[in-house]
Amino acid sequence: MGSRRRTVTAVVGADDEIGRVFERLHDNGVGIAVVVRGDVGGGGGVVGTISDGDIRRAHLLGRGLTTKVSEVMGDDPAIVEPETPDDEVRALLERRRLPAAAVVEGGRLAGLRHLDEVGGHQPPVTAVILAGGRGQRLRPLTDKVPKPLLTVGRTTIVERLLEGLWAAGVADVYLSVNYKAEVFEERLGDGEGYGVHLRYLRERTELNTAGPLSLLPERPSGPILVMNADQVTALHFARLVDYHRQQAAAITVGTFDYAVKVPYGVLHLEGDRITGIEEKPTLHRPCNAGIYVLEPEVVGLVPPETFFGMPSLVELVLAQGGKVVSFPILEKFIDIGTLEELEAALVLFATGEEV
Repeated sequence: MGSRRRTVTAVVGADDEIGRVFERLHDNGVGIAVVVRGDVGGGGGVVGTISDGDIRRAHLLGRGLTTKVSEVMGDDPAIVEPETPDDEVRALLERRRLPAAAVVEGGRLAGLRHLDEVGGHQPPVTAVILAGGRGQRLRPLTDKVPKPLLTVGRTTIVERLLEGLWAAGVADVYLSVNYKAEVFEERLGDGEGYGVHLRYLRERTELNTAGPLSLLPERPSGPILVMNADQVTALHFARLVDYHRQQAAAITVGTFDYAVKVPYGVLHLEGDRITGIEEKPTLHRPCNAGIYVLEPEVVGLVPPETFFGMPSLVELVLAQGGKVVSFPILEKFIDIGTLEELEAALVLFATGEEV
């Protein structure tokens, strides 16, 4: 899976904060930065690499965005020399499950070697967008227009997702439809206007969030990117798929941090004894964002044309000993499920803040 945007590799300092590096990697085509000694302006030589996945894994371990790069970067950098044979570069990238390696000569960055340039191959990614729901909580707006075709900012929710898939290099896209299916087909057509090949999975009855996968005409050869059609996010989908591959997971679940303010003093108890009081704390919990990456064999676990949810599929994979991992979404993420959430999103865009 290659991004449509291949840019010059980001160069960062070992003393830089990972939050700043994460921002720089957002528009980097391969999600990898080359790390130099000290800070970038100091002229230090290359000491390693840091990936988008390294930063997200650090977040899961409780590392804040002010953590220094030197504390997060791995001890197995994706670095090769200019004369390194293609097969050795390919072996390194396939072992590390990375899309590219930095070429370093005399301690200085000389360029990048991409997997597809050294004879490597990754199976293509197929995307499934779940757009079959009625959007009951957004009535009366959805009485005439399906929720994914509501306009938020410059375009509709589902068209934003198609643009994001194109930017991530995903060509094959399925849209699962039920309620007002014909409206989607009239608006989106075959996807040519968005740079993708768009086909439709027609649910005869509502199949929930995993059931539509049983309608795929054939099992894809590569990872399957599944997402709800009611989200607006700045997430670069290629980074999610890269992370899934690096983790060698059966399922990767996109997650976001949800904060709940408790309006009371929370008691810490040992039996009936109070050992402490935490006054009106804010609790943070990782929550399911409704964005997933699945290995192809997982699709075979979905019962045919049955109302079946992704949480049930995750539980089934876990019961069989499969690996399921969390991918923390650190970018802006808006789930448009209620009128209040839609209004908040509209206000955000009206004030000029793009997602």
